[in-house]
Amino acid sequence: MKKEKSILSSNITFFKLWLSQLFGSFGDSFYDVAIVWHLVETTGSALLAGGIAVTGMAGRMVGSIFISQKVDVWHTRKIMLITGVLRGVILLAVIVLITFTTIPIIGFYSVSFIVAFLNSCASAAQRKSISEIVAKEELVNANASFVLAFSLVQITSWALGGLVVAAFGVVLALVINAVTTVSAAILMAVSNWKSVHQEGKADSTIGFFEGMRIIIKSANSVRLVVVLELVSLFLMGFYWAAFPLLIDEISNAVGYGLQGAAFGVGCLIISLYLARNKKLKKLGIAYLLGIIVYAIGAIISGVIPHISVFIFGVFISGLGSSFWETARQTIFHLSIPTEDIGKVFAVLELLVNLCLIPAFIVGGFLADTFSPRLVMMVVGVTMLAILLLALQNRSLRGVMAPSAETHK
Repeated sequence: MKKEKSILSSNITFFKLWLSQLFGSFGDSFYDVAIVWHLVETTGSALLAGGIAVTGMAGRMVGSIFISQKVDVWHTRKIMLITGVLRGVILLAVIVLITFTTIPIIGFYSVSFIVAFLNSCASAAQRKSISEIVAKEELVNANASFVLAFSLVQITSWALGGLVVAAFGVVLALVINAVTTVSAAILMAVSNWKSVHQEGKADSTIGFFEGMRIIIKSANSVRLVVVLELVSLFLMGFYWAAFPLLIDEISNAVGYGLQGAAFGVGCLIISLYLARNKKLKKLGIAYLLGIIVYAIGAIISGVIPHISVFIFGVFISGLGSSFWETARQTIFHLSIPTEDIGKVFAVLELLVNLCLIPAFIVGGFLADTFSPRLVMMVVGVTMLAILLLALQNRSLRGVMAPSAETHK
């Protein structure tokens, strides 16, 4: 029996896109570690260093609004190429300025905003481009391959970034990020595909409202996925705000790093399977069960205040996350026309960020007032209850992945 090739080896254009995103994400982790550490060292303030996250989130929101108007009008490859070049130029400027002068705090905030803005634009283009490059029967494998890339970055880059900053300083970490960013842009420059876009189309409708209209008029399963995404990620915002405090109570920075690696390993195991397997057909059930497993991992993490239990729970969440992410992306690619899907992804990212801001604030307050373990357990149980109810929805359970036979 002939062994089937993976999509990474059978589709060279997709491989270039995948490798470009892997390089970009890997280097961005070095950037995140380097900038936050630099601000902590130079200002001595966790609050001022935390402003990077706030300005980054603001940049992603503005980027989502902007690109929702343009991603289905412009060529997706050109969007990724231009944003990559601009990010590389900005990084080189930051490297020169840090080396020879002192950058004021507002300068770092401005860089964080601009980089996040560009990343948001590139993200919407990348998500749309998958359906332009990949046949429908290979969408599961393609989306799983991107989760695989995330897993590899999650396991390696943060730890390596920390080691580089600690051993050699901030500048080298930024140089590595600049090299990976330029490499990603070069891969886009040498790639080519037919982009499903509407060049020159008049912008008669604001992209955000057009994206919302498309979601509302989509199938019931798509609308339910959007609602579940917003509810689940809003609840997970409470979890993410609380768990660093719990780790601080039961472990140290090593435990923090290990839990991140454990999540990446969980994602890696499932995404490797999904990236090569051609038999995942029940996308709706895979989506719901993925979030349910994620919620079970959250409950396990908060049950017993011991770092080994916490890491095991995070590993379980990682297993569920691969199904969750892969199935969600594939459902959108299959259910929404390619010429409109870019603005839908941009709108969804904007809505998610709007949900996460209050969730982080309230979640942090509750964790300080009560206990992080209680917050995490309540989040997990609530998600589990909601998703068990959603599992009764026939339209979502019935969403199937296409097979090669159906497209012959």
